[in-house]
Amino acid sequence: MELKLNKWIYGCVAVLMLAAAWIFTRIDGGEDTVRYEQHLEEPDEAGLGEKPQSDGLVTHLPIISIDTGGETIPGNAILNDSLSIVGTTKTADGKDHIMAHMEVISGEGWHQLSDTPEVSSDITIHIRGNSSRRFDKKNYRIELIKDGNEEEKNSQPLIGMAKSDSWILHGPFLDKTLVRNYVGMNISARVMGYAPNVRFCELELNGEYKGLYLLMENIDVSEGRLNLFQYEEGDPVMSYVVSQDAAERGKEIAGFSFYTRRLEPGVTYNILYPGTKYLTEDVKNYVCQDLSEIEDAIFSWEAENDDDFYVSYLDEDSFVDYFVLQEFLGNLDAGVRSTCFYKDARGKLHIGPVWDYNNVLDNFIRQASFRGFVLTDRGMYSQLIKSERFVKKVIRRYRELRKGILDEDYLISYIRDTQAWLGTAVERNYSVWGYSFEWQNLPRGVRRIPDKGGESTEADVNPDSFDAANAMMIRYLKRRGEWMDEHIDSLLQYCQASKKANTALY
Repeated sequence: MELKLNKWIYGCVAVLMLAAAWIFTRIDGGEDTVRYEQHLEEPDEAGLGEKPQSDGLVTHLPIISIDTGGETIPGNAILNDSLSIVGTTKTADGKDHIMAHMEVISGEGWHQLSDTPEVSSDITIHIRGNSSRRFDKKNYRIELIKDGNEEEKNSQPLIGMAKSDSWILHGPFLDKTLVRNYVGMNISARVMGYAPNVRFCELELNGEYKGLYLLMENIDVSEGRLNLFQYEEGDPVMSYVVSQDAAERGKEIAGFSFYTRRLEPGVTYNILYPGTKYLTEDVKNYVCQDLSEIEDAIFSWEAENDDDFYVSYLDEDSFVDYFVLQEFLGNLDAGVRSTCFYKDARGKLHIGPVWDYNNVLDNFIRQASFRGFVLTDRGMYSQLIKSERFVKKVIRRYRELRKGILDEDYLISYIRDTQAWLGTAVERNYSVWGYSFEWQNLPRGVRRIPDKGGESTEADVNPDSFDAANAMMIRYLKRRGEWMDEHIDSLLQYCQASKKANTALY
């Protein structure tokens, strides 16, 4: 009897441990097993039956309506004579945001502006981004607040995503296919674990239809996003999240990479977490010193002579997966801009979450070649690529993913299924923004420019229709995959003895 009881107890303990592990993988920065992919989960237009008759907007997508009370949203790009961005607009009293009101109409069935909103909240709003600030179709950052009080946040779950007070509205403009960020985030989540959740919606701003948008989670530390050990004021050891990008005043830190000029001009690390409220000099110094010590170690003499040295400092799987994804997608920003890192107070440095897939798959303002590797000489990857252990893991992981989620036919089907699900929202979007296909009328910095000395013309690299944009993207995807299949093993050259001659600083 006692033996049977013990077996029963051990069995219960085993089940509880497995359940705990499953719950943990659902909510931490690892396996995102509950990813909701909108086009797979929700019915398309045909699946909703007869469309209601109306003179206004009727859509199967969620609707976001924002009313600024007639105020202009700040954050537009200020350009000099050479069309470089030299600043951003502010309000008359010098603020970088305004207050407004937002309503979100979502749920089952068709949606109209006359429907009762699921969420209604005051917000602060400003135009966000870097080069995208010059586009006519803007990207916005939104903070939900209570009763016009900027100090009192109003966390809400929007369109089925975990509640938060911080959100991004991404308006595809440069991306004429409309789906790069949606596809990229969902595919990345399957490979790397957490990536910001995304939902398509249609936007009305001050009563004017603004087209198809993607509501995105902002990168933050919370349950349902990055589930790190949360900071409490005065903590001597802390979790942090940083982005490698253009400097944001008050958030930037200048550490090892900055002083050793391993970052591009105009690029630094910005602290995303702990947030602005907690960014004391002590916090900034801690993050700067901790990150600098890691980078210093990765570029040290020991790392040059020990194939496994980096494993003590970096989460290996995240760096491997990030390398494979960004190389396959041809992300020219990877390792330079829009690149994030996070470290739990209890763990190692991870690369991620991924951010900004607007320019992948040959959609950069400059013409991108499908040949060559992107990350081999960037940041810490310029050292990691010298490790035979790391390179072999990259090759093995690439081969594995090419048989599954990075399979060419699978990805093309995923893209086309997403666009088919969007239905008439694509037409509505281009009823407003269709002029963006007339590249001759777009200024430099908004239209794509071919490589210098190449044979292509601006007509070759700027699609003149939705179908042409898709054909260009899929052609690149195929050519990139074929090139990487043939050349992925060539990464081994970087970890041969002739390539590993010591170039460390010390």
